[in-house]
Amino acid sequence: MKKLISICVALFLLTIGCTAFASDFDFTPKVPKLAFKELDILPVVNAGDTLSLTLNLQNISNNTASDVIITPSFENTPLIYEQPIIMTLEKSLRARQNIDVSFSFKVSDNARSGVYAIPFKLQYNNIRDEAYENTQNIYFKVDKENIAPLMTVNNVVTSSAIVSPNSQFTLSFDLNNIGDLAAKDMKVTLSGLNKDEFIVTDSQDLQYVGTLQGKESKTITYPLTASENLTDGSHSLTIRLEYTDSQGENVTEEKNIYITNVNSSLVEDDGTGAGTPKVMIASYSTNPANIKAGDSILFTFNFTNTNTAKTIRNMKITINSSEEGAFMIAKGSNTFYIESMGPKESLSKSIELNVKQDLASKSYPINIRFDYEDSKGTNYNSDEVINLPVTEYSKLVINSVYVSEAYVNGSTSLSFDYINMGKATVSNLTASVEGDYTSVQPINYIGNLTAGTSDYYDIEVTPTKEGENFGTLVLSFEDSSGKIIEVRKEFSGFAMAEFVPNDVPSGDDSYMDPMPIEPEVKNVNTWVIVGSGIGTFLVTFLIVKLIATKIFRKKLENEI
Repeated sequence: MKKLISICVALFLLTIGCTAFASDFDFTPKVPKLAFKELDILPVVNAGDTLSLTLNLQNISNNTASDVIITPSFENTPLIYEQPIIMTLEKSLRARQNIDVSFSFKVSDNARSGVYAIPFKLQYNNIRDEAYENTQNIYFKVDKENIAPLMTVNNVVTSSAIVSPNSQFTLSFDLNNIGDLAAKDMKVTLSGLNKDEFIVTDSQDLQYVGTLQGKESKTITYPLTASENLTDGSHSLTIRLEYTDSQGENVTEEKNIYITNVNSSLVEDDGTGAGTPKVMIASYSTNPANIKAGDSILFTFNFTNTNTAKTIRNMKITINSSEEGAFMIAKGSNTFYIESMGPKESLSKSIELNVKQDLASKSYPINIRFDYEDSKGTNYNSDEVINLPVTEYSKLVINSVYVSEAYVNGSTSLSFDYINMGKATVSNLTASVEGDYTSVQPINYIGNLTAGTSDYYDIEVTPTKEGENFGTLVLSFEDSSGKIIEVRKEFSGFAMAEFVPNDVPSGDDSYMDPMPIEPEVKNVNTWVIVGSGIGTFLVTFLIVKLIATKIFRKKLENEI
């Protein structure tokens, strides 16, 4: 019997040991979670600047994160880097710990203004070397763009005060890059030369300039010889510019210049000594200045009789749009009549045009033809082409906004749906709120929305006062020309008084105990312990029963 009792005690102790042993094994997941603290102020930089970010990385879980690797992504951002930037933390980040990490990025010289998101991938392990990862966006804004290379030609002068037939002279002009970015591999070609006007003397019509930095100017000179058949009046030449812009694209431009100081006695024409009368467009403008597809615009152009002596008569001006019917006459006729126009006289005409609504973003030509005659009835004509830049029609509509009821200073959901009713893709769409509501994330990046499609989105907002709260949802996007456009819609919602537990004075946060940090090794899985105890008990019961049965049978045999 004593032997039986000893066995039972041993099995009982074994049961307790198994239970304690099972409690030392933690089968619950040890999942750490890392996140950057949201920035209070949106970083703002200019194109070409350096973006410096100091981010606070927090472990918002009760479990240690080790082998932390931080990798920013540069896709769809105007950031430049020589090689991928990867940051590895030397130390583990324990539960509820935080650390500052710093990054520095170069913003592209060609960056367009707008808000951009940098996705940061966070990779880390738990204490069991199990791998986890998550991605978080950090936003920044490019405020000021750099102006692409933009060429102008001015200060056109000749070395001789008077240019006469058979004379040699030097033509010079200033080539200016009034943009912010450099024009590379610049080549200048003087065209429009012919044997009856001007030819290049002992030189080439093409000159290599090289790089023309932003805001830089260079003087270009050509030695020319005037033809013996040169006539008085204004003579035009064309400067052809070829260069590579800051994005590596090849650009070709043409600029017209005029030589007006010609004095010739070779022309016998009504005793004035004047040559062929010419009409030239001196300037033009549109109202509004920025043309959008679907607009109505007032197009105004100024033109000049460049001849110094001749009057032109019976002038007919015809305006046509030569490509895709981009511009249509809003009212009236597309022709003007001018009875006479004296030497060096300038006039101005205006016409109202409708811009076709489905145009893509680019420049569209307007053809202007001048038909006229001189005092002897000789007919002349000239054609001018004006290219007007048009931006695609953009229209983003917010259909509805709904905000859920909440407590003051407690987060709630703001839901809205929107549709792109324009003809162009809406790019870099972001959402923010103003008024009595604050957004948990100041800038919410949504992405792109193609023409004719709709979508919906939710953001977290916080009401700031009890009762009725009023706010404005602001959707910001880029049109096809890169211009930032905002769409606004007002909304309202109700907020209850800030929740405070019973018997706690208002404003007293002492009841908010910090979240306890659970031991990372001693967590006990209740079901494991219970199962282990039951299993051990059943085994003990069976063993005791078998031993008792054996003893009873042996005793019975002895008695028999």
